[in-house]
Amino acid sequence: MKNLSIAISLSLLLVGCNTTTNDPNTFTSQCSYSELEGDKPLTFTVTSVNEATLGGVICSGSLDAFDDMRTQFPSVATFNIQSIPGSADDEINLLLSAEIHENGIATHLVNSAMIASGGTDLFLAGTQRTADDALPKIGVHSWSDSSGQSGKDLPRNHEEHQPYLDYYQEININPDFYWYTLDAAPANDIHWMTKEEIEQYNVLTTSLIQ
Repeated sequence: MKNLSIAISLSLLLVGCNTTTNDPNTFTSQCSYSELEGDKPLTFTVTSVNEATLGGVICSGSLDAFDDMRTQFPSVATFNIQSIPGSADDEINLLLSAEIHENGIATHLVNSAMIASGGTDLFLAGTQRTADDALPKIGVHSWSDSSGQSGKDLPRNHEEHQPYLDYYQEININPDFYWYTLDAAPANDIHWMTKEEIEQYNVLTTSLIQ
């Protein structure tokens, strides 16, 4: 589980994923309270024919919300991210992020945006990755599962690492970044990336503003 605001163990209860709202341009992840504990679920709001804004915690209904949005607005090519503090469902997050990359969608951090943990993984899915701020707020840490087991505590050849390594390979991110995140901070803490680290791991596809 990769979540800044929900770093402790949760009992995940999957629910139905009807994303229909009163606003035809808004697609909200339908997830259980036990996943979110009061946090806002990941929501896609289409703002133009080519763009949508994103914000909230990635959870079990987030892939369905994305697919519904793509069905109705297939021309959306850029996600403007406001705040994604993490994910309550790592499996869904990796599937969602892989689809974002496969669809050639760019990701952009708007002014004063914040991404952390699973939110950082999602941002990295963008085929182009940009930011308004000279030093965007990008957080990383080790993951932990429902039993409290941390990725940092597992040997490098452990099978639990493979889904993350496969994902980074799929989106053309050096797997060194994955090992860096495990060492950067424990699962119940967060490390905010420095300018040098953002450049070292090619988090942005354009250079940071000086």
